[in-house]
Amino acid sequence: MSASETKQHIPEDACSEARRAQRRRDRKFDRRSNWRPALNLTSMIDVVFLLLVYFMVATEFKRAEVIERLDLPNRLGAGVADPFEVPDHPVVITVFSQDTNSGRSTVAAGFTIGIEGPFPQPTTLESLTTLLSERRMGGTGGRGLWPDDHPIVLRPAAGTDWEHVVRAFDATARAGYNNISLNPNAG
Repeated sequence: MSASETKQHIPEDACSEARRAQRRRDRKFDRRSNWRPALNLTSMIDVVFLLLVYFMVATEFKRAEVIERLDLPNRLGAGVADPFEVPDHPVVITVFSQDTNSGRSTVAAGFTIGIEGPFPQPTTLESLTTLLSERRMGGTGGRGLWPDDHPIVLRPAAGTDWEHVVRAFDATARAGYNNISLNPNAG
């Protein structure tokens, strides 16, 4: 028996009907296999709007900034000074040569030193050095007022020997200051 003899004869209408049914099944299967999950965002949008409304109601909005009037001291002008601030006024040391004769003063003659301000007046060069070093920050006294670069002005009186001025300059430099100058308007 051959393979063609064993095959039964199927009418043409039945074959076409079977083919149509097979195509329908294939289409249904194709529709199912192409199906992908989708998110429904409608409820999420509702939640976002509810949160937006909640934060708008819960937040306190200010209408405008309030300007407060403060009476602060004027630091640029003649306002109230800081009680702990040391003024930057220079320390003025005046050197006077004493005349022993009716003529001009000599190196052998003595001289006096005067400091402007509420400081004890030194009588010798050593007392001037001690006074200034005690008032220098980090100096021997430990209660310094001025830094090392605080201005110190030596003002020689008229007719003062320059040796006396130089001795006062050296005594000031020994105290540890490095901003020492001579007053050009005096002497």
